[in-house]
Order: sequence, then C-alpha cells, then structure tokens
Amino acid sequence: MAKAEDVDSIVDDEDGHTDPCMLFEPALEDDGVIEEALRPWRPANSLISLRAAINAAYPGRSTKSDGIVGDAAHQSRASDHNPWVTDGARGVVTAIDITHDPASGCDAGRIVEALRASRDKRIKYLIWNRRIANASAIGGVAPWTWRSYTGKNPHDHHFHLSVKPDKAFYDDESVWTVQRMEEALGDGPAADTDTDILRALEALGASIDPDAPALPQLDAIQDALTQLQANHHAVWPRAEIEGVAAEAPAFSFETLKAGYETLFARARILDNWKGTVAWYVAKIRKGRARYEAVAEKSGVPWWFIAIVHGMEASFSFTGHLHNGDPLAARTVQVPKGRPKVWNPPSDWNSSALDALEIEGFFHQPDWSLARVLYRFEGFNGYGYHALGINSPYLWSFSDQWTKGKFVADHKFDPNAASKQCGAAVMLRALVDAGDVQI
Repeated sequence: MAKAEDVDSIVDDEDGHTDPCMLFEPALEDDGVIEEALRPWRPANSLISLRAAINAAYPGRSTKSDGIVGDAAHQSRASDHNPWVTDGARGVVTAIDITHDPASGCDAGRIVEALRASRDKRIKYLIWNRRIANASAIGGVAPWTWRSYTGKNPHDHHFHLSVKPDKAFYDDESVWTVQRMEEALGDGPAADTDTDILRALEALGASIDPDAPALPQLDAIQDALTQLQANHHAVWPRAEIEGVAAEAPAFSFETLKAGYETLFARARILDNWKGTVAWYVAKIRKGRARYEAVAEKSGVPWWFIAIVHGMEASFSFTGHLHNGDPLAARTVQVPKGRPKVWNPPSDWNSSALDALEIEGFFHQPDWSLARVLYRFEGFNGYGYHALGINSPYLWSFSDQWTKGKFVADHKFDPNAASKQCGAAVMLRALVDAGDVQI
C-alpha cells in the first residue's frame, strides 16, 4: 500500500481548480478544510498504480509538474488534491497531475484521450489544456464529453485526473490501459473535436446535423443566441405615459436629485435575489478590461458602461451597446441605423463609443451618484415618477420596488414583476463589494 511519505509531489496554489462535481457532493466547511490539512493522509492506491504505469511506459519523462497533495494555500478550498475522503483515521487524496513532456513521448493530450476512450470506471474527471471531461453527465452534457474549462490554471503543462471517492474505485489497483500512447492511438489526431462539439450541442438540446462540420453549426447557434440577447432588453419598453413628456420640468435632474440619493442610501438587495445579483457583478468584472478601454476614450466611467451594457445588451459583446442588436449590422431598433462608421462584425468598442456619444456622455464632468442614476433612468424614461412609484429599471431586485412596470410602450401593468436586475441595484452591489467608489 502506498504511503504519504512515498509521494513527494506537492500541488501548489497555481495548480488549483474548482471541482466540477462539488454541486453534486457535500460542500466542505472551513473547519473541515483545516482538519484535512492536519489529518494524516495517503494517496489513493489507484493513482499510484496509474503513475507507475506511466513511469514504466515513459521512463525518461519529466516529473516537473507532477503533483498529488495540495500545498497549504491549496488546502484552503474544496479540491480532490486535499485528503477530504476518509479511510479510517487517514485522509485520502483522490487526484493526480501528470507532466506533459512530449519530447520523452509522454504526450498529455494523447494519454488523456486514451484514458477518456477507456471509460475506466475509476475516473471521476479529466482536465487538460482548458478542457474538462466528466465521467458522469454534468449540466445536461453527456458523460465523457469535452467541455470548456475556465479555471485559473489552464492545465497545459500537465493533465489532471480525479478518481471517484468510493474505496472500491480509488483503491482499485487494476492495470490501467496506459501503453505507448502513440501506438494505442495511431498516427491520426488524438481527438475528434467536431464529434465532441456536436455531442455537447446535442446534449444541450440543439438541433444538429451529425454529418456536417461543427463550425458552421456553432456559428449559426451563436447568431441565434446574439439575437435572443438582443431581444432580452425588450423587457424594458419606454416608460412614458401618453401625453406626458419624458423631459417635462417635473422630471428635471434638480427635482429628482435628492430622491435618488435617499433611495440609494437605504436600498438593500432582497435575499432571494442576492445570488442573481452576484452573477451580474461577476459578468461586470469579467468584461472590465473591455469597459475600461472604452472609458479611456470616452471619459465615461467603466462601471457605468458595464451597467448600461447589462441593461441594454444583456452583456453581449456580439451586440450593439445601444440596444443589443447584433453587431454584424447597424441597429434596427431605436436608435436605428447606428453606428454610422464601425468595422463589423466584431467591432464592439467603436459601437460602444458611438452609443455613449449620441447620448451626450462623452467627457462629462459630473459623475456624481444622483447624476449617474438620472442618466440610467433616462435610457428607459421617467414615466414612473408620474405614477408615483420607483422605477424597476433602477430598483428591481431591491426593497425599493416590488411590482408594477411598463409592459409595452405607454402600457403600464400594476402587477407586472421583473426578472432583470435594476441599474441602481447593480451599482449598489459594486459599491458594497468595493469595486466602485462613488
């Protein structure tokens, strides 16, 4: 039986990743993680067997990126590199990393494909070169299908293998089907990427042609998704009451300024929407570099651009900032025919600059809280003030709005709900998280 002292491979924090199965397994409490760090541990016998087979097949291979147990930083979170599985008084590590060293013949890509093709009952999942394949169905994707992996480490210097946490699997020392992988797989490509992509699309319910190339089908689905995102902003028809001008003196900035400041100060995100609001914040952070590039040229704060992007284009970088219409052509919805000059089909930055310029936002000196909220509400209209209620365009998902919204131009439904986060609520979340100071 393998012992901890027989294994000197330490996985550092840069090699960390989130276990894709944690949604389906008990979460580890912080105290449990600390206990794991202190608990005597050993590697799973199946992993020692696997590494011995690879060493025998590639005796001169590099072990620079090999690893089994996580370091102290790694042990601060849930991971199969931590001894979270228990066998008596000892913890068991159920993950291993194997170095990619094609010069010695130890080609991680080919080994992973051979392991994936083997459908070995012990395997929980594999990660290699920004892709992950799970032995069970995950999120509607068929077992053993490659999916995109977005963890901090791309796993392009080693591959990762986790075994299942049942003793019958993790301590099964049966021979792994690891031979000289170039002989096992032949001289052809290691993976049929088209087949993997088509299987993944089919698992998601897409109508696919299994005999046609994947790329055109992916492109068609992307276009359809872009149009759906463009349609999503239609939940915010203009908030205008027939016969009441949106820019009437009653809705001037000076009239609304104090109300904005008071509402923002007391607004609280509703508990049942906190998880969704966190998703909005994550989307904003993910696109921050692109928003900052536009901010540098326009003088508009990056976070203002981000929130407008969420409200008007559902965060789609394949849609115009003006209204989410597909970027491949000029806008067809209001404002129509924009931008006049840009480089389709992927020039989002130029389109975003045009959207901000026609709104008069370029290099404005005043980006105070009240002025920002006034500008946000201007995108949708000030008609809610005429009705004496707060606008869901600003306050949806907070305790400052419950129901009642315009469901079509000039048509108000007092019982209508909203499933989109308000602009002020996004800003509130960014301020609370420390991303924005205003």
